[in-house]
Amino acid sequence: MVKATFIPSTVGVFEHDNGTRNLFYSDAVTNIIQATILSPDAIAVICDGQELSWTQLESHARKIAHALSAWGLNTGDRWALLSHNRIEWPELFLGNTLAGTRYVPLNWHLTVPELEYLLINSGATALVVDPDHAEVGKEAAGLVGIDPDRVIVLGPQYTAWRDAQPDTDHPNTTSGSALTYTGGTTGASKGVTRPDSGAPITSWAKGISTWGNYVGMPASGVALITTPLYHAFGAGVLGAALARNHTIVLKERFDVDDFLDSIEQYRVTSAPLVPTLIVRLAKLDDNHFTSRDLSSLQWIAHTAAPCPGWAKQRLIDMLGPIITEFYGSSEGTGPVVCTSTEWMQRPGTVGRPAPNLSVSVVDDNGNDLPAMKIGTLYFKRADGAPQYHGDEAKTKAAQLPDGRFTVGDLGYLDSDGFMYLVDRRVDLILNGGVNVYPAEIESVLSQHPSIRDVAVFGIPDSEFGQQVKAAVELEVGASLTSDELIAWSRERLASFKCPRSVDFHEALPREAHGKLKKRILRDAYWPE
Repeated sequence: MVKATFIPSTVGVFEHDNGTRNLFYSDAVTNIIQATILSPDAIAVICDGQELSWTQLESHARKIAHALSAWGLNTGDRWALLSHNRIEWPELFLGNTLAGTRYVPLNWHLTVPELEYLLINSGATALVVDPDHAEVGKEAAGLVGIDPDRVIVLGPQYTAWRDAQPDTDHPNTTSGSALTYTGGTTGASKGVTRPDSGAPITSWAKGISTWGNYVGMPASGVALITTPLYHAFGAGVLGAALARNHTIVLKERFDVDDFLDSIEQYRVTSAPLVPTLIVRLAKLDDNHFTSRDLSSLQWIAHTAAPCPGWAKQRLIDMLGPIITEFYGSSEGTGPVVCTSTEWMQRPGTVGRPAPNLSVSVVDDNGNDLPAMKIGTLYFKRADGAPQYHGDEAKTKAAQLPDGRFTVGDLGYLDSDGFMYLVDRRVDLILNGGVNVYPAEIESVLSQHPSIRDVAVFGIPDSEFGQQVKAAVELEVGASLTSDELIAWSRERLASFKCPRSVDFHEALPREAHGKLKKRILRDAYWPE
């Protein structure tokens, strides 16, 4: 049985004459991960029976940085990555950081036309792709004119491409980052550029480790990542785990039993999850938890979508108050962080914002609203507002004149500054002049034992303007009728909140990172 090695969280530093600080040098090669210096032969990454030591990880990252430069990519230039979670992900992530380039993480669910759009919009001039997606990746790259020699398939071709480069310091001094695209849940995806991108290499590890500290991640240990690394949530936890010296156990996908088995096997301390996966865990019998030694687990973080309160409480009951929620987005609306204790004291809150972030609630006329009043949530970062890549109009529409910006979420603040998320404005249902919030209804319907996943949205109604529609994915082998679900909901919800009709689907259009593409369901009922 493979055992992950725990790494100390301290590291030697030296101070330059100009006051900047950096890690010690080892054999004249700069390492940006502390553990490479302290425990060079310890395990850094475990994935699908493969392992990388910290020394190997840093060595591969330096070679990748040179390989990107050999393509002619300079600071800020874009290249794309289309891959499942694989052992190469962390070294590509670090190689991009060292090279100062911007990688474009591509969702592997996308079709060729969707990939073509992202490659054109981002300006990516190279692609690294895993074997499972090589066909669609190469086709999309060909359509946008990317040189075939700049399409690298993970495996032997990738290894030869990487190892043709020297294991030496890269001259770049600006850390690379991701050009992350919004999920496209309400329209076409847009690339986001944030002011906090492009920090000096010497401060990269400290900065991302500080983020990990703020969201409550343990200082060291073992991180189990099952969420897709193409999403900002997974990549953020990956970066923080590397900077905080966690051994990383990567999984291609989530399975409830494998997840719990891995916690026991590797003595996992940290695990990011999305709410749909928390619901699946919450529906397990007690013996799934009690039959395993899960005592090592110190931190489960969730984000990306509203989490039903019953499911969150269930995990707290079984695992202890180790569930941390943080709200955020690719645009930089977070982190807004909430511990288990805070959530139990203030049911429904998603927490308070980080020190560099302020939150306000604004009505439709641009006026600030007082505590406990629902409106559009606006954010202001100390380092400035985000920009949508190549879309000045969208950037301007999302901002107020004073620099506050929104991603269209509705919510409110209490008198102590705790934030409460109600729903997305685009999902709001106007039923006879009454605001109906789908997230509240989804939280209730998700408790039904026959329901695996649920989405609620508004459809046209000649009398009330909109009526409530539920789209449901059933558990394997379960049976349920529309009338049965509607009757069940009437016992738990006010009548105007209950679905008037139900659609049954084999699977709802949900991203691997948990975000639901509700517009795909809703648009079928609304004329364009």
